[in-house]
Amino acid sequence: MTPSHRLHGARAYGRAADAFEAVAWKPPTAARFRTEIANDAPAASEPTVGDMVRAVPGWAVIVGGGVVAALMGALLGGALQI
Repeated sequence: MTPSHRLHGARAYGRAADAFEAVAWKPPTAARFRTEIANDAPAASEPTVGDMVRAVPGWAVIVGGGVVAALMGALLGGALQI
């Protein structure tokens, strides 16, 4: 490190920075202004996965399971035929 760089480090950090030392890191400052519009209405909350699962009727789960089982059986039967 050149003497001019050491002098710059001493001015910036209060001490001379060596070549093998970690450079001091300063976290970024917080944003000064809020980015949302002042008169913006709050957004409607989206339903969670649990809400969507609770909304599915019980018979749809049974019918969907039967359809999946029938398709799996057809595919397995076709694969065993070959």
